[in-house]
Amino acid sequence: MPPRVAGSISLLEAAPPEKAIGAALPAFGIAIRSEPSSVQAVRRVTRAWVRSQCQVPDDNVDAILMVISELCAKAVQHGRCPSIDVRGWMPAPDEVRFEVYDWSPAPVPQLHHVDHEAESGRGLLLVDLLITELGGSWGFSDDGTCAWCHLSLLREDR
Repeated sequence: MPPRVAGSISLLEAAPPEKAIGAALPAFGIAIRSEPSSVQAVRRVTRAWVRSQCQVPDDNVDAILMVISELCAKAVQHGRCPSIDVRGWMPAPDEVRFEVYDWSPAPVPQLHHVDHEAESGRGLLLVDLLITELGGSWGFSDDGTCAWCHLSLLREDR
């Protein structure tokens, strides 16, 4: 798993975003019950926000949704709180960041390769592959309560 990127901060630690032509940059937040059926609601909210607020190519929207789904599923499965929080925002006009909080301090999860016959255990590997393909970075907070991913919307190969 990639290490936390030097200089990356969470939304809770971030300074207010720079103004874009007199207005704040787009953001959203949603709190959901920590149960598997709630992940679909996060996908719908994230899809609507990405399509309406971000200049993400359509072919990358599904990859972003898969990443968010996997991070939410991990939070639901391993978190010990009744709800999880999902936040998305644009720290700059050409960047997007997502965070999934399960509020349960735990050791930072590690990537591991599973047997090809295993029925689970590939979620973080999938996240790593998708974020790498999108040219972004991802990781966990030091206390394991938050998973995050950060993407640049301006890539030369798009």
